[in-house]
Amino acid sequence: MKLRKIFIKPGSSFGALIADWAASNGLEVEELPLEDGFDKAVEGLVIFNQNSDVEKDLLDIRKLFDDSLKPVQRIDINGTLMVGVSNFSLWLERNGCKNVLFIGADTLKENANLNRYLEAMKVSN
Repeated sequence: MKLRKIFIKPGSSFGALIADWAASNGLEVEELPLEDGFDKAVEGLVIFNQNSDVEKDLLDIRKLFDDSLKPVQRIDINGTLMVGVSNFSLWLERNGCKNVLFIGADTLKENANLNRYLEAMKVSN
């Protein structure tokens, strides 16, 4: 994957877990307050979920990206691991996203599958 920077939501325990993973993979991480115009610095959105359940505030963020025609990828951490990882890698390549916002519910960090997904996601700068 050719990621350069991952944006995370400030004060999120999900974001903190993503920041640790990103730092261990040599990626730049930046907290991005989700205020008006925040999406200008972001090329794509990755929504982590379980069993296709997505919280309303995350769906509102997705709508913003859909309205501005920016690419969005959903990763269901309870789905098939290699399919999810392959789809994410293809999504990155196809859309050329280098600076991506990762969002997910804070409850996801309690699901062991999240760590499995992150470990399987290979990163190359």
